[in-house]
Amino acid sequence: MMATALVLLLAGALVSMTGWLLVAGLSAGPDDTRGTELVALSTSFAGTALSLVVLVVAATVTLALRQRRRELALLRAVGATGRQVRRLVNGEVLSLTLGAAPVGALLGIALAWLLRPVLEDAGFAVPQVDPLLAPLPVLGATLLLVPTGLVAARLAARESLRLSPTAAVGGSRVESREVGRVRRVSALVLALGGLVVACSPLFVPGSMGAATAATSAFLLVAAAALAGPVLVAWTFDRVARVSNGGGRSATTRLALANVRGFSRRLTTVVVPLALMLAIGTVQTSVNDAVTRAADQQLTEAIGADLVVTGPAGLTRADVATIGALDGVAVTPLSAVPAEVRTESDDTFGEGLSWETTGMRVVPAATGPDVLDPGMVDGSLSDLARPGTVAVSTDARFELGVRLGGTVTWRHAGAVHTSRVVAVYERGLALGPLLASDEALRDTGVQGVTDSLLVTTPSPGAVVGALSGTGLVAQGVDAYVQAVADAAAASSRLSSVLVLLLLSFAGIGAANAVVLATSGRRDELLLLRRTGATRRQLLVTTFTEALVTGASAWTIGVLAVLPAVIGATVGLLGPALPAIDLTTTGLLTVAVLAIPVVCTLATVARAQRADSLAGGRDDS
Repeated sequence: MMATALVLLLAGALVSMTGWLLVAGLSAGPDDTRGTELVALSTSFAGTALSLVVLVVAATVTLALRQRRRELALLRAVGATGRQVRRLVNGEVLSLTLGAAPVGALLGIALAWLLRPVLEDAGFAVPQVDPLLAPLPVLGATLLLVPTGLVAARLAARESLRLSPTAAVGGSRVESREVGRVRRVSALVLALGGLVVACSPLFVPGSMGAATAATSAFLLVAAAALAGPVLVAWTFDRVARVSNGGGRSATTRLALANVRGFSRRLTTVVVPLALMLAIGTVQTSVNDAVTRAADQQLTEAIGADLVVTGPAGLTRADVATIGALDGVAVTPLSAVPAEVRTESDDTFGEGLSWETTGMRVVPAATGPDVLDPGMVDGSLSDLARPGTVAVSTDARFELGVRLGGTVTWRHAGAVHTSRVVAVYERGLALGPLLASDEALRDTGVQGVTDSLLVTTPSPGAVVGALSGTGLVAQGVDAYVQAVADAAAASSRLSSVLVLLLLSFAGIGAANAVVLATSGRRDELLLLRRTGATRRQLLVTTFTEALVTGASAWTIGVLAVLPAVIGATVGLLGPALPAIDLTTTGLLTVAVLAIPVVCTLATVARAQRADSLAGGRDDS
């Protein structure tokens, strides 16, 4: 119960933290862009967090109840009905969840409050939470975890109730490798769905397609969890055949036999480990692919010789001064902070109807030799008409607009409607919306010039003329690198959130290993009493733990590869998969080390306890 309570507590904290960020965003006023930014952040993080929580909690509850099969069978043997056993299990899980989830949810709110400095460094100013909405994160975490735990408990209890009481009491009985038809079909559907979702970047443009592809890793891990006993048994049947043909040691053969015979137990331990590898690898790798695609698009979009920037933007005097240099042609680029309407009504609240975005303002007469957005339909010259806008292919898909349609956006509280006259494909580099000063003339909106594209036959002369002015003139490659460095500096928040997910997955995995190993105390004691030495037990369990880690690593890698390949091809075209090797390497070490360390520590502790109780202590 303590092991399950720990996972439920941490799950409640993770869900509540996400919910608090969402509630904080919804508490902001309709004209406060901070609210919509927080809503976008929390909703994007919530999908991954909730998927992880459901899988880890379900695996933990299932494993905890599987350890009690003999106890439940004994109740059946003394006259308890299946309904009574189910009510007993449901009552225990419900009591445990109602006790642990709210406590964890309160800790999650405290954790979200501690994240305020990180959020502010990333440009998210956290508003105060409406007191009437403050209890919602705690309630939401509890309402999510209660049905998750009850469903997992019902499935685990049903597995025990299918056996006759006398058969289930047998402690040395090998677990069944068979899975039901519904479970097989569900595993197949999830696997096919994961492969289809992994290909979404080929049809869904930009970062949305990459984010959708990332979810395929969860679907494939879930499919492996459902079909785990069959997969594990099939794999290690063949491993065992190879080992029987060679000079394997007795401990190795015993370890492989245990793996084959207890495939369900192994699957329950493997799932959290595979999830940890999948989450870390897919999040960092997809982010790396998006970053590389944005850098590539920006490099291809800018055709000027130099890009001039300033620490606080560029004034009209700066633009005039640079434009007055001999042989220099300048193209000012401005930025307008804006929000675009994503829903036609406010059914789900004002904060969910608007999405914070940016509008890039360029002169309508800009030629593609200076700035090329990669026009798919229309041209920049079409933006010379008032009330017009161009949208990226990403925004066209997300907003559901078409050429000739309208986009509703607001700036400084004023709502405007613009007609779509062009579509471009380099949205990762230039943003989702493009407009011109002429197009914004009637709105009264003026952008802040943040960069200046300079075309000149003598770049060195321009650089020399600007020395000492505080302005920076650099080539396209240097400018793209500077933009990438600035984006990397603001990715601290993403790293912190991913670290929280990995910490939860790692603790869940370690907890599952300890729970599974401690449940084998009678089995290990029987081996000791039949002549196995302490060293043989340690070697056997070490081999099993290593096999467990290797299985989890294999499942995690196979689950991640489709998503990474799909995101890479969709964003970068045919290229090597954009895998974050550093993160993947560290997670590989963790996936292999967690089962080994936790298993050996638990076995050693059990042996010391048996020795104190009068067990044998030979070596």
